[in-house]
Amino acid sequence: MTASPIAPSTPEDSSQTKSTAFGRALLNILEDFVSEQNQIRHTQNAVLNILEDSASERGHFQDTQRAVLNTLEDFADEKHHLEKMERAVLNILEDLGTERDKLQEAQIHVRERTAALDQMNEQLMAANEELKGSSLRLERSNRELQDFASVASHDLQEPLRKVQAFGDRLKTGSGAALDAQGRDYLERMLSATKRMQSLIQDLLSFCRVTSYARLFLPVDLAQVAREVLSDLEVRIAETNASVEVGHLPTIDADALQMRQLLQNLIGNALKFHQKDKAPAVRLHSEITADGMLRLMVQDQGIGFDEKYLDRIFTVFQRLHSRAEYAGTGVGLAICRKIAQRHGGDITAKSAPGLGTSFLVVLPYRHVNGNGLPRGEDADSSLPSADEVIS
Repeated sequence: MTASPIAPSTPEDSSQTKSTAFGRALLNILEDFVSEQNQIRHTQNAVLNILEDSASERGHFQDTQRAVLNTLEDFADEKHHLEKMERAVLNILEDLGTERDKLQEAQIHVRERTAALDQMNEQLMAANEELKGSSLRLERSNRELQDFASVASHDLQEPLRKVQAFGDRLKTGSGAALDAQGRDYLERMLSATKRMQSLIQDLLSFCRVTSYARLFLPVDLAQVAREVLSDLEVRIAETNASVEVGHLPTIDADALQMRQLLQNLIGNALKFHQKDKAPAVRLHSEITADGMLRLMVQDQGIGFDEKYLDRIFTVFQRLHSRAEYAGTGVGLAICRKIAQRHGGDITAKSAPGLGTSFLVVLPYRHVNGNGLPRGEDADSSLPSADEVIS
């Protein structure tokens, strides 16, 4: 193989070769520069990404910081709430301690009260035994009172009737033979026997309020009032009196005693009238706040001082002499006993010269041996118009 001969280089060829080499070098440098520039861009982008991530992390950190702050604030609130709860628990514990002390004191008080109640029960049992004895004594006393009523009814009145009968015979047969003093003695004796007879009869009426009592049955008080006014018709005419009767209901009562009650009260009003004035009596009724019946007998008579109120309802107590007004002083005592026997009471309002109002409070219904109920269908409507009986 024969080597080809190398042609000798000329100056132009050398210059061209250098220029080509320089171009290549420059291209390499440009390529390196572009590569570096791309790398810088990549680095810049990476830095920007890092900065964005840093900003995002910073925002997240701030959010986290705010969350932590909020958590701390909530913790502070919870801590404050826990402190308040702690104080409340302490207060509750103190209150429990106080309540425990109070409970212990209450237990001591209960034990003391129980001991006192035991003692009171013992005293009550003793009192009950004493009450039983008193009841037996009262029953014996009532029997003795009934025996006394029987004695007064027969043994006392019989000799009194004889004294009165022989006195009348003496006055009729031998009155002309007696001198003035003898006739005066005879009149005094007959007057005394009449008073004694009236006194015995009133005393018997007082005793019979309980000893001869009847069962309570429905009683029409209006009918009873009409019967009483019929009995008092002569006295009403003699005194030119007017008696006004309002609405009166039907109640459970002893009819005979209701008649006795109204007759005594109306008779009293007719008797104790002012001398220069005809009696004016008003009988009516109303219902009290607790559903009881209040009977009212009002007059325009002489009246009395209310400091004697208790006295007028006591047996044999009088505010006036027999010379002024006849009577034994038993009538109003009988009225009170009748009212109390019916589960009520009686009182009066008065002033001297201004008349008197007697107030009798009675229940509508009773429960007794006949099984009648109390407090049922009480008449609560009272008409305004009154019936006037003259």
